[in-house]
Amino acid sequence: MRRLTERRQRLLAKLPPLEEVLRGSLIERAVRCGKASCRCAAGELHDSAYLSVTHRGGGTEQISVPRELLRNVRHGIAVYLQWWEILEQVSAINRDLLRHQRATRRGGSDGDGQGAVGHKRAKRRQ
Repeated sequence: MRRLTERRQRLLAKLPPLEEVLRGSLIERAVRCGKASCRCAAGELHDSAYLSVTHRGGGTEQISVPRELLRNVRHGIAVYLQWWEILEQVSAINRDLLRHQRATRRGGSDGDGQGAVGHKRAKRRQ
């Protein structure tokens, strides 16, 4: 148990600042503006970027990203992914700790930690 809690603390220490988190996908593409006299009509397309975010319930938000903000957006998305990865690892450690605590409480190991009661409760939540 001590190794698990120490590992969890090391992971938590790696978390980047939460205020830098940005969830979404950066979409970059080349587009035509539609003006017949524009350079893009001859094939030299405009660079376009936007942040696409899907919200709970299915709504999507798209935010145009100016070239000078692309670096910040990429960084924020990378921070979000790092938080998510560490969160998943911490959750796995916490599950292992729960299994160990259950086994200690019962006075022995219960195999994979998925007893019938826990399994039924998980099904109800789905």
